[in-house]
Amino acid sequence: MSQRRKLVILLTAAVVSSGIAWTSLGGINLASGQTPTPTTEIHRAHAGSFAPEPGKTIFILALGSDSGAKCSPYHRGGTQQGGRSDSIHIIAINPVLGKASIVGIPRDSFVPIPGNGKHKINAAMFFGGPKLAIATIEALSGVHFDYYMLTNFCDLRDMGNEFGGLTIKIPYDMDDKFSKAHFKAGVRHLNGADVLAFSRNRHDARGGDLGRSFNQGAVMQAAQVQARKELLVDPTKLLKYLQILRRHVATDIPLLESLRLGLLALRISPSAVTNVVVSGHGETTSDGSSIVLSPNAYKTFRDVADDGVLGS
Repeated sequence: MSQRRKLVILLTAAVVSSGIAWTSLGGINLASGQTPTPTTEIHRAHAGSFAPEPGKTIFILALGSDSGAKCSPYHRGGTQQGGRSDSIHIIAINPVLGKASIVGIPRDSFVPIPGNGKHKINAAMFFGGPKLAIATIEALSGVHFDYYMLTNFCDLRDMGNEFGGLTIKIPYDMDDKFSKAHFKAGVRHLNGADVLAFSRNRHDARGGDLGRSFNQGAVMQAAQVQARKELLVDPTKLLKYLQILRRHVATDIPLLESLRLGLLALRISPSAVTNVVVSGHGETTSDGSSIVLSPNAYKTFRDVADDGVLGS
């Protein structure tokens, strides 16, 4: 047995045997001081279950709020759960095939929101918190989510800093005064503030809202690449990474399931992670300038809902 494999096994045993102690280290303490919505309150189909069955494709809804953070230009004293979800991504992990998909949904997508008519999709969380955002995207995509993750401007910035920055390939020159994204194209190591700027930029991002959503997915890819590289050298860093995530992300992923997902990330090659954004076109709607999703967008939803792997 390799030394690396031994370390992973020892790490797993240590965390399983000391889950309560780990919780006291900050495992469930969010920077915002808010308690994430329990799984049983959000997911009807498997309420009360601990985790998806082994081998099942795992679906996670990742949301980024424009509120609930003092560093946000939209902060008005509200909570991040009551903000608009300006970053929306379906994360699908197929543990059997060792592949994953990131499907971005533009925040301005004009869609039905249960009980509220048609609006831009980012309004779903504003109307009814993560629960309504999940219901909206489940109805839209046909995906049934196992978990959700929610963060905001400040926490994304702070996570970037606590992870030691993030190496990202900037796809083209950026010079946006609104997001403060001022980058030359190429591989760059960004600090937390720059990661936030890159993620927020839409004014000179190619494709506007669609391009921004793609770049946000690229941040997730870069984080997986960097974490995987470091964890393969030192698996004990997994505890540190999970503590950082638990401080800055509201989630209903159980503690030990977070560990399982973290170990699963070790197995997935970066080349097996696909990042896409559903397609659409700009149109004026009752909500103003919006994006109307194309038939191909719904094909992408069906594709990822099938087994979590795009193009399979």
